[in-house]
Amino acid sequence: MIDVRELNYYGKIPDSFMSRVPAVLKVVLAVLMSICVALLNSFTIQIFLLAYAVILVVISRVPMAVLLKRLAVIDGFILTLWLTLPFFCEDGIRTAAIITIRVHAAIMAFIALLQTTSMPEILEAMDQLHFPHKLVVLLHFTYRYIHVLADEAVKIYHNMMLRGFVPSIRLSALRAYGNLIGMLLVKSMMRSQRVYNAMLLRGFNGSYPFFVHHHQHSRSDVLKMATLYALFLGCLIV
Repeated sequence: MIDVRELNYYGKIPDSFMSRVPAVLKVVLAVLMSICVALLNSFTIQIFLLAYAVILVVISRVPMAVLLKRLAVIDGFILTLWLTLPFFCEDGIRTAAIITIRVHAAIMAFIALLQTTSMPEILEAMDQLHFPHKLVVLLHFTYRYIHVLADEAVKIYHNMMLRGFVPSIRLSALRAYGNLIGMLLVKSMMRSQRVYNAMLLRGFNGSYPFFVHHHQHSRSDVLKMATLYALFLGCLIV
C-alpha cells in the first residue's frame, strides 16, 4: 500500500534536501519569487530569477518528464505571444521575451515547491504563516475533490458517447457540451451539500487539525536552504 505521506501533487516525492526542509521555508521562498517576478521590471533581474528557478528544479530532482509536461501547457500561450507581439506592439520582442522569462521562472519555482512538498504540508505551512483560514480550507477541499469532479465529468462524457454523441463544433454538439457542464455543476452542488452535512454530523466547526508527517532534516539541509535564501536576497540587493 502506498503511504499517502510520501505523495505530492505529481506523485512520489523525490529524495532531496528540498523535500526534508520545513515546508514554511519553501512556501515563503516561492511567494518571494512570485512577488519579485511580478513586480521587478529589470531584464537582468528576470534572467537571474529564471536561473534561480532552474537551480531550484535541479536540486529538487524534478523528473524531466514532469517538468516538460507542465511547461508544455503554458508554452502554447507563450508561442501565441511570440507570433503576435513582435508585429503588433512597439518593442514587442522585448515584451514577449520578458513575459516568457517571468512565466517560466514562476512556474518552475512552484513546480520545485509542489514536487518536494505534500499538499497537507503546504496547507499547514500556509496556516502557520497566517494565510486567510477560509483560503486554506478552500484549497484543502479543492485538492481533495478535484479528481472526484474530473471522474464525474469523464463518466458523463462516456454516457454521452454511448448515446451517439459525436464531438464537433456544430451547434448541437456545443449545446451538448453546455449540458455536460451544467450537469457537472448540479452534481457538484449536490455532492458538496452531502459532504458538508456529513462533516457537520462529525463535529466540523470550520477548522480541522493538521496531522502531517514531518521529514527529519539535518543541519546541512538547513544550511543549504539558508544559502539559497542568502543567494536570492543578496543578488536582489546587488
